Amino acid sequence: MSWSRLKTVVRGVQAAIESEPKTLAPLRPQVADALDILSKPASDEAIDDLKFLLKRIQDFVVRWRPSPVPTPGVFYVQPTWARSTDEQAGEALAILQALPPLVKTGVEPAPHTTKTTSSSMRIFVSHSSADKAVAAAFVEMLRSAFTLPPKEIRCTSVEGYKLSAGADSNEQLRSEVFGCEVFVALLSPASMNSIYVMFELGARWGAKLHLAPVMVCGTKPSDLKAPLSGIHAVSGASEEDLHQFLSDIGEKLAIKVEGVAIYNKALRDFMKKARQGAA
Repeated sequence: MSWSRLKTVVRGVQAAIESEPKTLAPLRPQVADALDILSKPASDEAIDDLKFLLKRIQDFVVRWRPSPVPTPGVFYVQPTWARSTDEQAGEALAILQALPPLVKTGVEPAPHTTKTTSSSMRIFVSHSSADKAVAAAFVEMLRSAFTLPPKEIRCTSVEGYKLSAGADSNEQLRSEVFGCEVFVALLSPASMNSIYVMFELGARWGAKLHLAPVMVCGTKPSDLKAPLSGIHAVSGASEEDLHQFLSDIGEKLAIKVEGVAIYNKALRDFMKKARQGAA
């Protein structure tokens, strides 16, 4: 398991904590310290510190686990936020336990042959498979505007940005929805009727993480229902909106946006697809 994979899982812990800030507020410093450690090279000391922090997080939520010996006649439903925090912290601890020996202190752990289930995503594009052509044009616009490798963009309907063969799709997508830096939702009539898209949107919104809706295929602000109606949505048919959108994404990712002359053709191609709807 790579250091970046571990960072993705710990971000999932952070998202679970933020979904119930009133109860889990005491855990914020621990998860912040864990992410700070993960922003630096791996070392034996860092691994020990992470184990300590994650164990403290798990110990805090253990009280909400269902009893192994339930009381007859009493039906207990574990809060979703407690289960999610517990599971994510447990997964991170399991990753730490399975890490191979370090080649030397201060370097990434040696390559591991175990198949991983996720990778660190910078941009996640939530969309309906019915809007494949729109999604493909959107990804092309992103690649033209930013110097990003394909592995840092997830768009499940577009070749080159799909999940790897053999991946546990539900687990990996769940991890990437919480772990990505930028979450973009292409809102169309088809996507707003997609259970998967609505689930991804709800999970991201509930975790209070960055969310950037882009309206395509004729979708208007009046079509958006709460809570989406309370989030500023970009029009995929507006050149001005898209230039601002790319600028905002560049700022969020802390990377430079290419000159307009470089990405303008891809931007106009996306606008054309966004106006036409699904192909």
